[in-house]
Amino acid sequence: MSVTGHLPSTPGGRLLRERATQDSLAPLYGRDAEQAALVHLVTRLAAGQAGVTVLHGIPGSGRSRLLRRGIAFARAVGVQVLTALGSASSAHTPYAYVAQLQPRTSTAGAARAAVPYEEQSVVGWCRGLLASAHRPTLLALDDVQWADPESVAVIGGLLRRLASAPLGVLMTVTGTRGEFPDHCAPLVDQAAFCQDGGGLLLELGPLGAPEVRSLFTATGLPEPAGPGDPWWEHAARISRGSPWLLRWVLDELRREPGEMTAAQLRAAFAEGMETARSELAGQTVARLAQAPLTLLRGLLVCRGLVPVDRVAALVGLDASEVPGALRELRAHGLIGPGDPPRPALTERTASVLAGVPAEARARLRADAARWAHRCDAAEEDVATLLLSTGPLGDPWVPPVLRRAARLRLVRGRPAEAAELLERALREPLTGAERAEVLLEAAEAYAVTAPEAAQVRIGELLSGAPPGPRLRAAATDLVLARGEPVCTPAAPVPSYDGDGARPALPSCADGGDRTADLLRWAKGASWDDVAQPGRPAGGGRRGGEGPVRHDSPVGRGRTRQARSAGGLAAAGASHGALAPAFGTADPGFDPAVLAADAWRQAMRGDDAAAVREMSLKVLRAPLDGPLFPRFTAVCVLSLADAHSAARDALDATLAEAGKRASPTVVATGLLLRARLNLRACDPETAARDLAACRSLAPPHVWHPTRLTELRAAQIRVLIARERFAEADLLAAEELPPGAEESSAWTELLYSRAQLMLCRGRPRQALAEAEECGRRLSVRGWRNPALLAWRSLAALAHLGCGDEDRAAGLFAEELRLAERWGTESALAWTELRRGLASPAPQATRLTERALRRLGRTPAARRFAQTLVARETAGLHPPARADVPASVVRRLSDHARAT
Repeated sequence: MSVTGHLPSTPGGRLLRERATQDSLAPLYGRDAEQAALVHLVTRLAAGQAGVTVLHGIPGSGRSRLLRRGIAFARAVGVQVLTALGSASSAHTPYAYVAQLQPRTSTAGAARAAVPYEEQSVVGWCRGLLASAHRPTLLALDDVQWADPESVAVIGGLLRRLASAPLGVLMTVTGTRGEFPDHCAPLVDQAAFCQDGGGLLLELGPLGAPEVRSLFTATGLPEPAGPGDPWWEHAARISRGSPWLLRWVLDELRREPGEMTAAQLRAAFAEGMETARSELAGQTVARLAQAPLTLLRGLLVCRGLVPVDRVAALVGLDASEVPGALRELRAHGLIGPGDPPRPALTERTASVLAGVPAEARARLRADAARWAHRCDAAEEDVATLLLSTGPLGDPWVPPVLRRAARLRLVRGRPAEAAELLERALREPLTGAERAEVLLEAAEAYAVTAPEAAQVRIGELLSGAPPGPRLRAAATDLVLARGEPVCTPAAPVPSYDGDGARPALPSCADGGDRTADLLRWAKGASWDDVAQPGRPAGGGRRGGEGPVRHDSPVGRGRTRQARSAGGLAAAGASHGALAPAFGTADPGFDPAVLAADAWRQAMRGDDAAAVREMSLKVLRAPLDGPLFPRFTAVCVLSLADAHSAARDALDATLAEAGKRASPTVVATGLLLRARLNLRACDPETAARDLAACRSLAPPHVWHPTRLTELRAAQIRVLIARERFAEADLLAAEELPPGAEESSAWTELLYSRAQLMLCRGRPRQALAEAEECGRRLSVRGWRNPALLAWRSLAALAHLGCGDEDRAAGLFAEELRLAERWGTESALAWTELRRGLASPAPQATRLTERALRRLGRTPAARRFAQTLVARETAGLHPPARADVPASVVRRLSDHARAT
């Protein structure tokens, strides 16, 4: 039977425990019921009543420590103790285990008696040990699973003769959930039914969160979490509640020099637990017999997807050996229950399989994958199994891998999806199938490794011409990548001197390669649009011959392309909007028209004309690349057509969802958040950002995309007046490469706005002027994009430079009037008005709020935000001057 609760303790139980603790044993946590059972055993034994208790559990559960506690209890009440410890080295030596039970001589400190018993037989050993029990004696038998068969027979004989002497037996054995090694299972059964069922079987289960916390606190380390923190449950789970694992890790942490913060301590605990679990698994596996070890290897390869009898056949194990091997593995906690069982400790998979020859291992994995597929195992599990196999050549393999990769991608695990698709590319595929898998691999790489995505798209370009759908999707992936930073370690694929590899658009191409890509997306051959020996995307000017990019002329043209023709290419990542699409062709092309609309919008020329161009782009069919539509949507928003822009963006996002492209969907959600911010709707923008983050964890994003996300998050927090959180987010360091992207301008603007709201005008001025400098380099003058001039003007006022502030206000107002939208004029006039003395403030503020439209919420949002920006520039009462104006306009809007 098993103990499930606390056994009643005698009045002397507390005294007994106090005397036992004088043996300098560390306290045991979570083992109160077991200790009560040991106290019950030794107190009865001291009174002359025999008894038997079995402690069992998986390796690391603390059986030996509890046995030593029982020995301390026995010695505290004057009981004689004889001990034996099993080991794998002596498991086959007859009577080696019970030979350790010879009593000590009367001489203090003497070694065990060297004279053997006269009769080397089970009966002889039983008589000798019973004779030594001339007074109450406890046999403490540790690791009985390693006892030799003859010694096991002796222990069984003693259990049958317990009534003839004051003898107690306390033994530990590996086993859990009623499973024990075959050679000692009958002994455990005998102990359980000894003395009319008076034997106790105590299974040592895992420790819970309170015990883990107590053990952590006892080491003297600072607590990594509060008493009710869920982290303690997590710690109990990753340690499997194993006292051995916990003590091993905590001892290692105590050796670490210096103090660690709570976060560092949690990270070190998790890292140490991985090492400790691996160590425990290695020790456990090293002691297995050949049959259990062979079966374990097969189960590790098959990952619980193939029936046990088939696994045994695959590894060449006889059917008669399987039941015993399974019991051995379950007793050691190496596999779980069920059929087929799943391996529990898999951290040492490589070392466990090291004894299998490479060819046999590969054959075993291939057979296991085929059998798992035939057994209708879950496709994700079969795909994981296929990762460790070579090419099988079976037609079902690529579809299984692709479907599993699609699920991983949808769940926000792009790295795992890419790994599965790389495995699919190793299978023999037709040209059409290979193009599909290349595109899917590029999709998986797009979030985490844009350079790898470019390589896969380069292979797609160099292969057989794909259909229109693949062309459009490939184009979107290239445009979605933002501005990958080209470093020697990760070069962008390009043509070499022999034209061996296709070039893709890069930030160094001035956007010309993107024009080539769009021509390819419309159906042209890549060889026709990007031939070796001519400038990328170009053709010849007036009969000029080929020009090398590394020549002085080529370098000069590249500089011209960057400064004049590559404005939108430099801004590809600014809201994931518009790379350079090349020079407009005479005929209507949505991509070319969207590019022209973007360039004109950045120059701030004519909002009405740009609005019409964007609407024309959005009326085109949804069967081509989607990024031109994103460009048109953004331009519409800049032109104050907010409703039309959001409706068109929703339709584009729905199409991206149908194409199963999380990368494009994430870009669209990020754009929608920016559009909602522009429309003075921060709550909807916050929901868009949350949805965007759910598609993939931000820590795996490319620096360009992460910069866009960070800028939008800060602006949403500012709009919701959560300035402390915005401060923390603005202070977080971004990965290398972020500052080179044009999204950095938006982050600078967000920081400047935050600094003003926090009353730090000098810091705000530095951020705003750097934002303006970067925008000026690109030639982006339109204040509708980022009104940095009025923001810098407020900062100048905070620093006492009114002349410079007036100049910036006038310049932005002139540019806003040239662009011609109400919102661009409104923000400039609102900032100028709230920063001006009355009565000019009232007049400017009233006109600015009227320009923002008839929605009271939008006017309240803008007035509150700008009032916060200007709060430190004048006495607080000045910010309340336009409050009556806001109320009057709101009442008018409701009435009409």
